[in-house]
Amino acid sequence: METIEPSSELALVFLEVAEAGSITAAAERLATSKSQVSKQLSRLEALLGAQLLFRSTRKLTLTEAGHAYLGYCRRLRALLRESAAAVRGLSGDAHGTVRLTVPQMFAGAFGAELLLAFHQQYPRISVALDVSVAERDLEEEGFDLAIRSSRELPPQLVARQLFLTRDWVVAAPALLAERGAPAEPADLARLPCVVHSRYHGGARWRFERDGRAEEVEVAHWLQVGDYSLNRKLAEAGAGFARLPDFVAGPPCWAAGWSGCWPAGRRRRGRCTSSIRRKRRSRPSPGR
Repeated sequence: METIEPSSELALVFLEVAEAGSITAAAERLATSKSQVSKQLSRLEALLGAQLLFRSTRKLTLTEAGHAYLGYCRRLRALLRESAAAVRGLSGDAHGTVRLTVPQMFAGAFGAELLLAFHQQYPRISVALDVSVAERDLEEEGFDLAIRSSRELPPQLVARQLFLTRDWVVAAPALLAERGAPAEPADLARLPCVVHSRYHGGARWRFERDGRAEEVEVAHWLQVGDYSLNRKLAEAGAGFARLPDFVAGPPCWAAGWSGCWPAGRRRRGRCTSSIRRKRRSRPSPGR
């Protein structure tokens, strides 16, 4: 739909012509053709209902209306430049507080390094960090961002995948020497295991191989809701533990187990960052 008022683009073209002194010079500055500049000037005058320029083969002269309009065009250019500078300033000098919730395993593995790097890049932003795996309602509790490990994403959240993880089933060499290494996932039903109490399936460990899934109800005498403690218990010989790759530690420590099963039997997961959608209805809690 055609607007009654001229656009700022037409006004700035007129300003360029008035300051350059000719359509040819203005066209060179604007990197366009003389005919295009002439058409834009004619359209501007038609929209304003007033002649802005006296045109001759030698020079252009501003009319009385042109002189009056020129001042407004200069103010428009200054305002556009000022607004652009203000927006650049906001993006380049961000400040305020960011409320973030992350699980313990992520905070322990990456938290210190990432927080220091963030602070160096954005020194005027303060961070309020919640370290927990509990469900959080991002809107109700005022969180700006949540980082969670999940195979499925809640539909009410906007999420971005950060990286993929693999789970390793690991054990201390002494336990392997004593009880033997399992040949199949089902063997874990008779071997001592240390279970993470908040693991997706609890004591039911899921394995994938050749496109097929297999679940095993593992034998366990202890459930611990902290991966770092699970690792220490496994190192001490308390049982087999299922740990994300960034918690399991150096490959040499897990080598006793990684040589038992092909890589296809490790489970993949996704670590994602989620933010709440802007909508009126209340979203479900983010995990």
